[in-house]
Amino acid sequence: MYYILALIITVLLTACTQPHVLYQYSSLNALMEGVYDGQLTIGELKRHGDLGLGTFNGLDGEMIVVDGIVYQIKGDGTVFVVNDNVETPFAAVVFFKPAKSFSVEQEISCEELQKRILQLVPSPNIFYAVKIEGLFKHIRARAVKAQNKPYPRLIEAAKGQGMFDFKDIRGTLAGFYFPETFGGLSVGGFHVHFLSDDRKSGGHLMSCQVSRAAVDIDYLTDFSLELPKSGGTYGKSIGTAQKQEVDLIEKGR
Repeated sequence: MYYILALIITVLLTACTQPHVLYQYSSLNALMEGVYDGQLTIGELKRHGDLGLGTFNGLDGEMIVVDGIVYQIKGDGTVFVVNDNVETPFAAVVFFKPAKSFSVEQEISCEELQKRILQLVPSPNIFYAVKIEGLFKHIRARAVKAQNKPYPRLIEAAKGQGMFDFKDIRGTLAGFYFPETFGGLSVGGFHVHFLSDDRKSGGHLMSCQVSRAAVDIDYLTDFSLELPKSGGTYGKSIGTAQKQEVDLIEKGR
């Protein structure tokens, strides 16, 4: 009996810590429609990955997960380590195991760096996790502010987001590349958040200029989607995220 119980526990732990599997809770479609309350706790989220991003219930700021620690960047720019009992309406994480690495030795924009990454990976039609650590000449980031019920749609909520500019700052970019085919589930293309080395600054990446950096890429061919078991998604009419609206939010307009 003890052997069987131990075997079951081992299987469950292995399933929760499997590398190269992108785990996501809820969808961009739901977030776009103002579904800002979920039931997944940060403690549960950490069972599925040690690198990633998302947001918090009430759309209370940006989430970045680095080295298994979950940080919250609030709308005023302040940064906190998050308790395990806090809940999220949307998040994506992976147990990060890079398959490819390279370094950036000369100044390059984030847009140029993203193009370089796509030139080096096997295909634009699978998922990738990226972690970029280094010195940034400039970072422009944003953080959404907590919303009150009845929640507005994301296109409206994003109008009051905090915008931040950082110069000559060391930190980490962490996030994912989603093929455009899956744009309704998450942001198509690159979706990346920033956290400074001193853990005092960060946000959703808008643009950047890299001075020097180490780039690590994890190839992800397995995708695990968990939908909320109750709450706002059950009473909403959720369609497909409009790319035009997503682009406006990504550009901070």
